Amino acid sequence: MSILPAYWRDIHPARRWALVWPREHGAWGILLVSLITGSAIGFSSFTDFSTLLWLTMAVVAAFCLQTPIENSLPRSPFRPRGSAEWSWVIVAASLYALTGTLAVAMLMSAGFLGLLWKLGLVAAGFFVLQAVAKRLGRASRLPGEIIGAFGLTLAAVAGWAVAAGGFDQQALAIWILNELFAVDQILFVQLRIREVRAGKSSSGFSGRILFLAVEALLALLLIGGAHAGFIPWLALVAFLPVLVRGGTWALRTDHGRLQIHRLGKSELFHSILFGVLLIVAFRLPIH
Repeated sequence: MSILPAYWRDIHPARRWALVWPREHGAWGILLVSLITGSAIGFSSFTDFSTLLWLTMAVVAAFCLQTPIENSLPRSPFRPRGSAEWSWVIVAASLYALTGTLAVAMLMSAGFLGLLWKLGLVAAGFFVLQAVAKRLGRASRLPGEIIGAFGLTLAAVAGWAVAAGGFDQQALAIWILNELFAVDQILFVQLRIREVRAGKSSSGFSGRILFLAVEALLALLLIGGAHAGFIPWLALVAFLPVLVRGGTWALRTDHGRLQIHRLGKSELFHSILFGVLLIVAFRLPIH
């Protein structure tokens, strides 16, 4: 006898996880890299490792809960069809909510109530704005992803606060750096996809010019932040790989064939590399 509920067999395999599990690999990367960098940079001999585990559970549960909620809204392309799919979505959402509630309760008992509800409220606001942007049409997809990234990268602040036992300017700096990296990645991926669709038209060329301008602005912001003492100079090294990658692509004259899977692996590699370099930049005593 199967331990799975009867309605499980009535759901098409291709829709089972699409209904309840986040499909955006890039969003997973942004969330986890932010959480890990914030936790690792704030980690000290006074850090309670168990609280970081509870925080990770709470963050992942909240992120996963967003998928069944969004899919249950009207006009969603993955809106449940039939009683079986609705039962599955309700069960999954309930499990996410219970897991998150347990984790938050443990963090509250450790004294992080004041910080967590504020961060949670801000993150929820960003995700609501993202949901609204998604329903305004294809043209708002890029702004929607950037808005959502603001909420995801707040995991860096939460990681720092739980690891260090509080909040300070460094937590804000880590959040901003993770957000700048996320915006760069989102723009790069979206512009590459749009360029392939546009072919050799002027829209593809204008996209490259726009991206070069964004890369230049990003470099200026980083240099300005380091000069003002807001971030360590070594933090610029964490952005060097993506700046070189983006500049090389924007200056190329050939389009080439876009391979989505290879692009996804490349972005994952750059995310991991960025996280490692950022942690090293803040943990080294040289600033």
